[in-house]
Amino acid sequence: SHGSPPGLYLLLFWITFWPGAPLAGMAAPAVWRARREPGAQFLLAWLVPSWIVFELVLTKLPHYVLPLYPAIAILTVGALERRVLSRSWLMRGSAWWFIIPALASIIAVVGAIALTRQPAFLAWPLAAAAMILGLFAWWLYDDSRAERSLLNAVVAAMLLAAAVYGVVVPSLTALFPSAEIARALRNVVCVGPKAAAAGFHEPSLVFMTDTSTVLTDGSGAADFLNQGSCRFALVEQRSERSFVQRAEAIGLRYNVARRIDGYNISQGKAVSIAIFRSEGTE
Repeated sequence: SHGSPPGLYLLLFWITFWPGAPLAGMAAPAVWRARREPGAQFLLAWLVPSWIVFELVLTKLPHYVLPLYPAIAILTVGALERRVLSRSWLMRGSAWWFIIPALASIIAVVGAIALTRQPAFLAWPLAAAAMILGLFAWWLYDDSRAERSLLNAVVAAMLLAAAVYGVVVPSLTALFPSAEIARALRNVVCVGPKAAAAGFHEPSLVFMTDTSTVLTDGSGAADFLNQGSCRFALVEQRSERSFVQRAEAIGLRYNVARRIDGYNISQGKAVSIAIFRSEGTE
């Protein structure tokens, strides 16, 4: 479920190594020229073979290549200290310190408005500050003040992360179906609710509801619901048919307390989870 073609890590590098990625691009020609130096040889031996293997392996997750990032950082800083960054990349490379925060801020704010119908006002000043600092990082860049520009870019990245991960992402409730299920179970009237899940077995569900939550299939969820009151069956849409068939077979009377539509990030697919309860349970 996490298979991706070669080149994905190189593409993600420009995000996951931010804001150092533009500097790494500027340093690449100098690193190549210094490839026969002992220090550079050691760092390239650390970086290149492993990177190739990670790209060729089918299963890919962004954090797999993190052990290689220190080698990239050391190579980049070495080129920065020697002031041998590619001159042709200077303006184009440093411009990304402004372009990326600007694009990410616009996408985050507009996306939040489109998906949640909420303006996400708290993200606006953070995004604006990130764009301003990114602009300073671009305009101030030259060989003698590269560190100052990088510092501006680092602060811009921190503000952008606060806007995206601190404000926008938490507002996208569809990305967190387990949290929505847990909230629904906390609001029930009956005391000591018990739950069984069919078709949605994410670890986050167990952690956020109860470690006694039963992980089963549609038929098992119907049997669970039939065993007493204050019980809830959390049935993903793909398991509903077997739940309904088993409920009819055992004469279970139930109704839908709530339906939660969301997106399972780990599986990369939309989910629709019905919270069934036996008749008489509130």
